[in-house]
Amino acid sequence: MCRYAFHAYKPHYVCFNCRKMFKQPLLEDMIIQNGDWDNYQRAFLEKNSAKKQHYINENPDVVQYIEERYLNKAYKCPECAQNMLPIGMDVRAPKKDDKKAWKILESMYKLGNTFHSCGCYGPGYIPKDTKNYSTYLQQIENQYKLRIADRSRAFSEKDLSEYIRYWETKLQLVQQEINNLSNNNSQ
Repeated sequence: MCRYAFHAYKPHYVCFNCRKMFKQPLLEDMIIQNGDWDNYQRAFLEKNSAKKQHYINENPDVVQYIEERYLNKAYKCPECAQNMLPIGMDVRAPKKDDKKAWKILESMYKLGNTFHSCGCYGPGYIPKDTKNYSTYLQQIENQYKLRIADRSRAFSEKDLSEYIRYWETKLQLVQQEINNLSNNNSQ
């Protein structure tokens, strides 16, 4: 059963600098508390696309206000005042003094792993130590290399170059994390 389908949970944000995780208020709760629900509903939740577009065209300042205040809101860490990052609800924060676990979590986040799901299956694989993480990165590196090598012949030339560029960028990020990991282990 999808755990998050029947109850709204607060989103989790992380500060890698302080090695802490915080829950933040729900978007809908903030909007309702500030009295902006009607405008939000008309601009973003209206099912009739013509009505929605008409409202957006007639009220660009309201739409911009809602986007800036709520949708693009940056949450600051209460300790260091740096922007926190949305990590997802399916990850448990390591203990503050477990620096290796925090480095692994931060590295996974840099590679695009956020821990969002419907709640059925949990966060997926999170390596517990640097040896397992190194193995995990090697497997991802091999998968990305295979994707580049086994590209589909059905792509147009433009799509193919975008496809290769996309996977090469992801591959470079993984290789960078592998190098960071090996440099940290050698120190």
